[in-house]
Amino acid sequence: MSAFFQQLKDLAPWQQTAFATALAERMYPNYALFCQVTEQPEQAAQLKKSLMLIWEQLANKASTINFEVQLERLADLIPNDADYEMYGVYPAIDAAMAAHTAMELAMGTQAEEVTRVSRLMRQTIISFIEATEEVPEDEKARRKALNDHELMQFDREFQDEVLEQISAMKHPQKDKLKALRLMAQNDGVSCLGLAV
Repeated sequence: MSAFFQQLKDLAPWQQTAFATALAERMYPNYALFCQVTEQPEQAAQLKKSLMLIWEQLANKASTINFEVQLERLADLIPNDADYEMYGVYPAIDAAMAAHTAMELAMGTQAEEVTRVSRLMRQTIISFIEATEEVPEDEKARRKALNDHELMQFDREFQDEVLEQISAMKHPQKDKLKALRLMAQNDGVSCLGLAV
């Protein structure tokens, strides 16, 4: 296991939730774009609301959010790839899955799952690069091309920055969580460099 993943596993549960939610925020525009193309604005609004509820719970421990109900709603927002003949469904599924995992972390049910969101975002980027660009067939050259790609570099920098900001917080701080959320939203530009 990489040192990065070990650091994620060593975070307090609320920090793991914040990390996963920040990544889900960065992936959200992929979902919103898919909803725009498929004319489902209410789905995009619902996923955004789910993310806001997690941030709210992180910033205010007294908030009483029924995450069981929210989790069911979130599960309904995950598109079925069999229903769409378009590539955009895959990043949308990944974004919804990231939000789902973040909510499970908020509920305290999937503590070991924090690394899944990190891997999921990386896989979303790799799949996108492979779908939109020529990638060498040789395995070693392919891995190097993917690793050197600017989207992967942005991702590593982003995930490192999120981990750094969260690690610096010893307890949830409203203003710092808000700054983290805004950074993660990246002015509406997703981990794939796409904007709604």
